[in-house]
Amino acid sequence: MLSHLLAPTVWLSNRLSFKRKYALIGAVVLLALALLCTPLLRKAGSDIELARSEREGLVAYRAQAQVLYALVNARSAAVLAPLDRPDWQALEANMLQLLHAEYRGAAKEAAARLRSSWQQVQGIAQSGDRRQRFVALTGSINAVLALMREDARTHRLNVDGELDATFDMLANRLPLVAETLARQQDALTFNSDDMASYALGAQVVLSESVANLKAGLSQLAALHQPATRLQTPLSQFLANIARQQDAADKTLDAPASINELRALATDNLQAARELLEATAGDADAFLALRIARLQQSQLIVALILVAVIAAIAYLFAGIYLSTLRSLRSLSEGTESFCAGRLNTRIHVDTRDELVLVANNFNTVASEFAGLLEVVREQNESRERELEEQVAARTWELAEKNEALRAAGERVQEELDLARAMQQAILPQHFPAEDDWAVHAAMYPARELGGDFYDCFPLADGRCGVLVADVSGKGVGAAFFMAVSRTVLLDLAMTGDAPARVLAAANELLCERNPMELFVTACYAIYDPQDGSLVYASAGHPPPLRRQSDGAVAALPCMMDVALGWMPGLEYTDQHAVLAAGEALLLYTDGVTEAFADTGEAYGEQRLMAWFAASAASSAAATVASLVHDVASFVNGAEASDDLTCLVLRRKPGVPLMDTTPIVLHNKRLLLEYDLPSRLEEIAQLAEAVSAALADRSDLAFAANLCLEELVTNTIQYGLHSAPDRVIHVRMSISDEWLEIILKDDAPPFDPFAEAPPPDLDGDLEARPIGGLGVHLVKTLMDDARAYFDGSGNLIVLLKTLRT
Repeated sequence: MLSHLLAPTVWLSNRLSFKRKYALIGAVVLLALALLCTPLLRKAGSDIELARSEREGLVAYRAQAQVLYALVNARSAAVLAPLDRPDWQALEANMLQLLHAEYRGAAKEAAARLRSSWQQVQGIAQSGDRRQRFVALTGSINAVLALMREDARTHRLNVDGELDATFDMLANRLPLVAETLARQQDALTFNSDDMASYALGAQVVLSESVANLKAGLSQLAALHQPATRLQTPLSQFLANIARQQDAADKTLDAPASINELRALATDNLQAARELLEATAGDADAFLALRIARLQQSQLIVALILVAVIAAIAYLFAGIYLSTLRSLRSLSEGTESFCAGRLNTRIHVDTRDELVLVANNFNTVASEFAGLLEVVREQNESRERELEEQVAARTWELAEKNEALRAAGERVQEELDLARAMQQAILPQHFPAEDDWAVHAAMYPARELGGDFYDCFPLADGRCGVLVADVSGKGVGAAFFMAVSRTVLLDLAMTGDAPARVLAAANELLCERNPMELFVTACYAIYDPQDGSLVYASAGHPPPLRRQSDGAVAALPCMMDVALGWMPGLEYTDQHAVLAAGEALLLYTDGVTEAFADTGEAYGEQRLMAWFAASAASSAAATVASLVHDVASFVNGAEASDDLTCLVLRRKPGVPLMDTTPIVLHNKRLLLEYDLPSRLEEIAQLAEAVSAALADRSDLAFAANLCLEELVTNTIQYGLHSAPDRVIHVRMSISDEWLEIILKDDAPPFDPFAEAPPPDLDGDLEARPIGGLGVHLVKTLMDDARAYFDGSGNLIVLLKTLRT
């Protein structure tokens, strides 16, 4: 039965750590203490607020009493003569201050009635009718008395459990007695029969108020010892009231004795005022003392609560630390035992149930150690058998792994060879004439790619450019790429129009396509004589043309079906003219579909924006810029497709010249030299060149002069003085020519195009720096050209052997 009752707490305990269990118990205890202490603190706070409200009421009461006595004095003066201007202004100032105070509830309505009554007093305060002045001022006095009663209720003076009679005396009886004493003498001043009722009514009020005055003062004196001093003034005051009653009766019979009554009334009114101030002061002091006691009670309750909380926290902390120490000993012992230290034993210095757990663990550990010794002896025998079997199997696996490693190396070598062969069949040298140039690059996504490009001269002086993309990737796409390139190149060399070449290639590829692949291609024929361009597309993205002002647009393209898809297709030729300063870009979708690590594609819009902003001076630099821009965009993400692009640029304002390549017959190698990119290494290169041309010192001098200039430019401007790079120098000789080739891995850099032409006719000091060295190279050599082949800069120098 008990287990069923405790099931919820057991369930909760099973899901809490020791720290949280103690925290939960502590929180519950603290909550219970807070719930017990809250009513006490709230009651004390409520009593403090009531006492403060009562003190505020006493402050307002004193101000109202001042106005009351001012009105009473003004009425006594007004029954004799109109009020003087200074007295009236002082009374009006006190009344306005009272009316401008803030009131709540019934006190607010009483203040409104006082304001209305005071308006009547303002109209007749200085008129000649003293009876009207008496009646009007009496109405304002009654309104002030009503305001004092209602404002006392607003400040809850009437509900004080200890001073209810005292506050009734202050708010009701004592002001009424003071007003009655003054009204009695004022009424009898008129010396008329109709005022006799005022005198008789005053006697009734004064007689009824005696008991209330005594009760209120006795209640205050019982609670506040200093108030006992007021008993004697109260007794004298009550005796003087009786004397005033006798004088009033005498005045009714002999009106000439009014002066005696007026003197007694004046003294009694002053005594009532002093008694009111003293009683209000003692009541306020008692309320201040009560607030202090209540605040002290709050502090005591708070201190007791804090002390209890501290004691509970101290007790819980000690119990928790003791339990935690025992649990830590158990945990560390089990961890040490599980780590292999089987001689571990746990010692817990407590008298709780955790000692039983530690003893049970020690018993299990001892039994386990004995069992482990038996198991160890059995395992030693089995280990010897297993070691023999493992050694035999290890030998077999080693032989198989070696065979697999060798096979993998052969496959990788074959893939590397295939990649090198694939790159080798693509053109690495491109035409770079004075008025036009072509450059291209292909970067496969894997070891082998399916994209290819080509650039070849035709028999009539025109130039054919081709960019194609085989579907798929890997070895199959690479083989189909080789077949497609061979077919397209053979057909293009006939000089036929691009549409006819693509149609014929489609027929051949449909016959030689066992893997059912297809290839998109864009083939164009460029005529350097007039810049005309004839092109056709087989499902390939249209070429982009960049005008000299930077505007970029795609050339019109029919986007016919890809090659190898189905036989019998026809393709359409398109015509365009490449003006001076314009460039043409052919590319595969590996450019536009290059994805960054965020999944965003490079896209046609970004490609066109880059082409519009491209201001490279050469086709090679433009290709390098595009490759760099795509690489920066993908930011190291794995390539999703091969990237291929070809740029045909027509240079602005360059006259035509003979671009027939020089053919070297019977060429043999004289020197092959790897030069570190440091200027101090040029001297060793010069010695090697002089040794290779020992029988031709004139050629050696010219070669060293040109090499020094070009190597210096390459190190300083191409490699930016990087010390860990290598410049490859090759020098060959044929029957008629000396050939010097420099190869580096710097970014695209053409010293012949970038160096300013020297001013040979100007003053020596006014000539700009640069250009003389390049001019010297061009003067000493018969032919000097620079290329960028995709992997670095290539400078070719030719010097005739004819003397």
